[in-house]
Amino acid sequence: MRRTLVVLGGADGSVGVYLRARELGYHTICVDVRPNAPGAAVADEYLQLSVRAPERIDAALGDRTDIAGVICPASDVGLPTQAWLERRWNLPSPLPEKAVAASVDKPVFREACARAGVPTYASATGSSLAELLDAARDMRFPALVKPVDSSGSRGVVSCANPGKLASAVAESLEFSSCGRVVVEEHLDGKHLTIEALVVDGEIAFHAVTARTITPPPLFVTTAHEMPVELPAATAEALPGMLAAVAAELDYRNGPLTFDAVLQRDDELYLIEVGARMGGNGIAEVVEHCHGVDLMAATMSLAVGDAPVVDPTPGTPALVHILASDRAGVLAEIEGLAEVKAMPEVKDLHLFVTPGSLVRPYEQAGYKLGYVVISAESRTALRAVENAVRGTLKFRLDAANPSQETADLAVPQP
Repeated sequence: MRRTLVVLGGADGSVGVYLRARELGYHTICVDVRPNAPGAAVADEYLQLSVRAPERIDAALGDRTDIAGVICPASDVGLPTQAWLERRWNLPSPLPEKAVAASVDKPVFREACARAGVPTYASATGSSLAELLDAARDMRFPALVKPVDSSGSRGVVSCANPGKLASAVAESLEFSSCGRVVVEEHLDGKHLTIEALVVDGEIAFHAVTARTITPPPLFVTTAHEMPVELPAATAEALPGMLAAVAAELDYRNGPLTFDAVLQRDDELYLIEVGARMGGNGIAEVVEHCHGVDLMAATMSLAVGDAPVVDPTPGTPALVHILASDRAGVLAEIEGLAEVKAMPEVKDLHLFVTPGSLVRPYEQAGYKLGYVVISAESRTALRAVENAVRGTLKFRLDAANPSQETADLAVPQP
């Protein structure tokens, strides 16, 4: 009997998962309301339904006997549906409600960190300016205002002082489906992403990436690089921190992805969590750096199998996001063959073709693609990244005769 995986969401961050599932012998069903979603084109089947509609998905698929697991690799939005379907279909290791709640509501995660004894920082949540102003009265500024339930940097607004809080809250609320935002102190330090794999309640593996982001006010990821050398005390404490959070969330099997900040005093703060793999090509970078296939491990745990986790010494690797700093219609892509021929380029995914509408890179969903690079040293890694940036060109149609066609690249921090 085929082992079918229901994959919730077909966003660009899920494409690698569909391709890896096929290599591993899984049959995939993409669930996404958008028929033009990138994942729909590479899945074995497509179901045009919202990932927020578990009952409708169950009505469409619940009688099938080949479904072995459900995963939600690219966004937190579908995690409540994943948990509901796993219980409905009696699948292995259903997502615990605590883990779902912490993934889709940032203040819930902050409270979980406090209970777990993990370092926290000042924040306040609410749905109206009056209550947020009152709650943030003693908070240090600058601050960040975020929708409690968004991901991919959507609706994250920098707020320099209390006088600008009203406009920041109004802007951020536009991106919250539940009508709530969180105001939190802006942590000044090194931005990190932490990928962890939990097996039978233990942290079986974890890896840290250095995350490069666009300058304020956007805070959108432009690259992830590993391995990362943490201060000795921080590196020693990290597995215990992750284990404590996993235990607090009742999370026993599956991947976790964390955004984190390492401050200048070496204090590490966990900012957000998702009970899933990280997006933006992180799983591919982890595999090329540490030899651990997070996608395969996640699928194994989803169907009740034991994952293979056998890390190797870290080899320098990074993912570079391909994006534009302006809008237009893509006319042509230059240098693609040359980049693919570079031996250090391990994966290259493009989500646009000539004729595609290009948007400024103001949120993660507006990327043009990403490239994964691995090299023998950090110096070689950066050299290849620069070579890719200089070779791969995305040119726009000059829709306005007064606007010259531009070479496009990721906006640099």
